[in-house]
Amino acid sequence: MKNVFAFLLFAGTLTSVATTTTAQTPTAHTPVAPGTLAGTVADSVSGQMLPFATVVLRAVDDTNQMLSTVTTEQGGFSFAGLSKGAYTLEVRYLGYRAGQPVAVAVGGGSTPAVALALAPEHHALGEVKVMGSKAFIEQHADKLVLNVAASPLAAGGTAAEVLSRAPGVMDQGGRYVVRGKTALVLIDGKVTNLGGNDLAELLASLPSNTLDKVEVIANPSAKYDANGGAVINILTKKNSAFGTNGSVSAGVGGGRFGRYNGGFTLNYRRDKLNVFGGLDYQRAKQYRRLTSNRMLNPETRIDEASYTQTERNSQTARINVEYDLTKRSSVGLQVRGIHSARETNGNTNSAVANLNGPLSTTNVLQTDGTGRGLNPTISLYYRTVLDSAGGELKLNADYLTFRKRFDEQYRNASYALSTEETTASALRTYSPASNTVASFTADYTRSFGKATALEAGLKSLRTITDSDIHWENLAEGGNWLNDAQRTNHFVYREYINAGYVSVRQPVSKKLTVQLGVRAEHTHSEGESLTLQQVNKRDYFNLFPNVALDYTMSEKQQWNVSYQRKIDRFRFGIINPFLTYVSPYLYYQGNPTIRPSFSDNYSVSHSYNNAVTTSLSYGRHTNILAEIYRRDPATNIVIQSDANLSRATAVDGNVSLTKQLLGGVLTTSNFVGATYIRLNSPTMPWLNRSSVGVMASSNNTVNLPHGMSSEISLFYQSPLTYGAYSFKAQYGGSLAVTKSVLKENGTLTLSVFDPFNMQKRRYDTRAKDMQAYSLDKAETRFVRLNFSYRFGNQKVKAIRTRRTGIESEKMRMESSAN
Repeated sequence: MKNVFAFLLFAGTLTSVATTTTAQTPTAHTPVAPGTLAGTVADSVSGQMLPFATVVLRAVDDTNQMLSTVTTEQGGFSFAGLSKGAYTLEVRYLGYRAGQPVAVAVGGGSTPAVALALAPEHHALGEVKVMGSKAFIEQHADKLVLNVAASPLAAGGTAAEVLSRAPGVMDQGGRYVVRGKTALVLIDGKVTNLGGNDLAELLASLPSNTLDKVEVIANPSAKYDANGGAVINILTKKNSAFGTNGSVSAGVGGGRFGRYNGGFTLNYRRDKLNVFGGLDYQRAKQYRRLTSNRMLNPETRIDEASYTQTERNSQTARINVEYDLTKRSSVGLQVRGIHSARETNGNTNSAVANLNGPLSTTNVLQTDGTGRGLNPTISLYYRTVLDSAGGELKLNADYLTFRKRFDEQYRNASYALSTEETTASALRTYSPASNTVASFTADYTRSFGKATALEAGLKSLRTITDSDIHWENLAEGGNWLNDAQRTNHFVYREYINAGYVSVRQPVSKKLTVQLGVRAEHTHSEGESLTLQQVNKRDYFNLFPNVALDYTMSEKQQWNVSYQRKIDRFRFGIINPFLTYVSPYLYYQGNPTIRPSFSDNYSVSHSYNNAVTTSLSYGRHTNILAEIYRRDPATNIVIQSDANLSRATAVDGNVSLTKQLLGGVLTTSNFVGATYIRLNSPTMPWLNRSSVGVMASSNNTVNLPHGMSSEISLFYQSPLTYGAYSFKAQYGGSLAVTKSVLKENGTLTLSVFDPFNMQKRRYDTRAKDMQAYSLDKAETRFVRLNFSYRFGNQKVKAIRTRRTGIESEKMRMESSAN
């Protein structure tokens, strides 16, 4: 019934739109407009259609009556709602002679299409150099945008590195938090349904050279999934320039170990067809040191120190095909595949002792392992403009799978000092797993006049995770025997059907209201094939949102919003089996875990498109939190996840983005404060909290002779919430880039964390445990990257005209995905 309700809601919306479109009431002084006029604009020599040419329509008997439009990507244009009479058409296009006015007559109904042709200028246009450039960080009224190509530090890096520099975004081991709210991570507007280590591995394997921009949306509208209070949308590159062109890139770097990257892209566009593809390769090796000192009770202390080397190799292939079926309809196919390989080896030294006494036991653990991952994604879309007023329907079918397998071996050697007894053991695991996501969406948008807008849509999402985890112990005689306590096979299935409606309506010249509601029905099945148990759940929820935009003046705008959201748990959380982490640390899932819900309120202010201030408050119920407990018989610490009673999150921030010295210096600065307090009557040690301050500064300087530099700095003050208390973190990086080979090539030298200051220090608390940890990954390294652009350079004028309009078009399209 829930699906039927969502469908009827969507169908009713479309019906009302159609009624509004066909039943327009004329004003007292304006006659009914029965006529339409359409046509095309082309190059008179080559016959190639000219996109975004300016077309002006004038009434012969009333020179003050004038309409104007621009041609589409295919060179088409149209006018609707025209009175009967004589008109003239005029066309303007950069690099072409101004055409003579063309006389047309408009009667009732549709007028035959008009084919207009412009002759190129005889003299060649000189090269136009654009002195300004996009800033890496742009702060808009509704989102934060990272322009990846505008950052020299991003060259040759990964998506994970780019996100680490997003102001106000906190990375918590593959879980991203924006303004105290868990963020839903999308790639090209598509849900990945990955979290934790899986999401971290994917972002570490996704080259930054394939990225166009990253959007951080703190208050997403109803068209986005209700999961997560915020949205991080990673948009990949889609070249749409005419002709045949491409680029190649290669990079080399080193810290303690070497790292390499390379790739190429190729684009072909002509008439109705656009094909874009590329291939990228990355290899990186880095170390990680982790130390932990645990006080388990008044008598026992466990100290652990580990050193791990991890090498990652990844290959990314992608191809986009777009084809215009008609002047109003197009189809597209996007295929992306990431293959990754990981090799790990390390050792962990552990010591057990009395709190103030001598050592009792020492342990040495050696770890060797390999991991393989394959992430193919297929997306198919159809887009059509339904009417001349701008009604658009977009259909998307998406399929994503993340297949992985880990093979790891652990060898332990323990020594008891009191008995001088040595014991040895070996454990290994091979764990194939997959995460498959299939979805279908239908989105409808319609504009009424200049400001009123309607959005409505349906979505069906299916996710299946299959984890077949095998553990074996080495027995006497060299035989590997199954470890029944750890081996398990778990399958989780989740089906979400949703519908949404959102209306944006101006109330006055200064005030605009947006109202939206999203309905989601969820059915889930968690099946333990090992225990032969199945847990099923069904729940239906409504997620309303309200936003008020108030334009105080040309320079000042206010926004007030409310949203209700859901925070869904990671799929691996509900698997109840123990997972081995180290000799004295395990992880265990919670099959009784429930999603969390939140009510979120925010107020923001923008001044002169440069200074943005915001304050947000969130109240969470059934909040998801990490907890720890100690097994008194073995002194093993077990990490798990649980639902707490409630939580409160308060966040405030100020950002400044400004171009100075005539555009020579672009500076983006951010300062924010966060307060998160959990509430648990049964675990009061989780109720501690403190205010944390985050600050970052990103500065780009345009230097003479085609050079520019970038300096990035960040600071995070101590922060306490839940089981964790984080110490201060800080660091910085810098890069210098230069244009070479007649400005077709770019050479970039980057130095990351030159003083090796980045590290994570934190305390962890439980009922009868307190731990002090230091996590130091390799962050100091140097990278040299080279890129070169090639191909048809004779369509610069067309590219320049497209760029100015496409930037706004992409903003609308990406928000509608």
